[in-house]
Amino acid sequence: MAEDNSYENFQQGSQDLIDRLIAENMGWATSIARSVARSWNLDWQLDGLDGGAYEGLIFCARRFDPTLGIPFRAYARKRVHEAATEEARKSKSWQRGVGANTQADQDAREISARLFEIFPELREGLLPSGTEEGDGDSMRLSVRQLLASAGMIATACELGQDNPERVFEYKQMLQVISELDPVHQGIIWGLYYCGQSMRALAKDWNIDELTIIREHKELLHYVHSRLSDPRKIIKKLKIRPGLRPQAQLMKRKKEISPFARFLSIKMIFFSLASILSRNCWS
Repeated sequence: MAEDNSYENFQQGSQDLIDRLIAENMGWATSIARSVARSWNLDWQLDGLDGGAYEGLIFCARRFDPTLGIPFRAYARKRVHEAATEEARKSKSWQRGVGANTQADQDAREISARLFEIFPELREGLLPSGTEEGDGDSMRLSVRQLLASAGMIATACELGQDNPERVFEYKQMLQVISELDPVHQGIIWGLYYCGQSMRALAKDWNIDELTIIREHKELLHYVHSRLSDPRKIIKKLKIRPGLRPQAQLMKRKKEISPFARFLSIKMIFFSLASILSRNCWS
């Protein structure tokens, strides 16, 4: 059934509007729960994804403002997806399905959950777009995107723990990222270290969300290429026209790039860890 947008005569937050929105969109929210369940290999009812989607639907119905002219489903889609995904993450079936409850398993679950947030299309069983239309190698590049993205998430998690035994594994990635233009560093910092969505970051920078999506794809390809073959000479990434205003703004403000600030502290930790490591083997 097509979505009915004739809610103009209802007052925001009124019980009549809430009841109508819930009644007309219950089946739609259920379809989202089923889609998320398929992506996570779960049962949408037994694992409680239907309840999460329903809670997200109620939350949005209570806050929906019909005077804004935004279709309700466009307004509520992300929230309902996130609510169902959160239930999937907490479900016992998912926790049992990934193996023993070791630290490595917990880390893997967290990385998987963050990948679902960064690439919402994964919730519907779709790989992120790896190339522009017409390129026949999309599957391979999509997988590269996911690997590079998972590596960045792991880097952020490990460095937050200050674990000297494992932090060296991610030092090379940090060095590659720190050589990027500040506006490119800002994208990685916002998505992987601040937990922002691409839409939220685009809104903060007052630019088109599609610009962030495309630049993020190019960043993942660049980082993966650099790490796969450090000896290979790769041209520095250019800044897309849509990002130039933000890049120029950063330049005018003379802001220190986020990873430059980050590494100025972490390099002290790297040095201390190196000294400790040498002393252990001496």
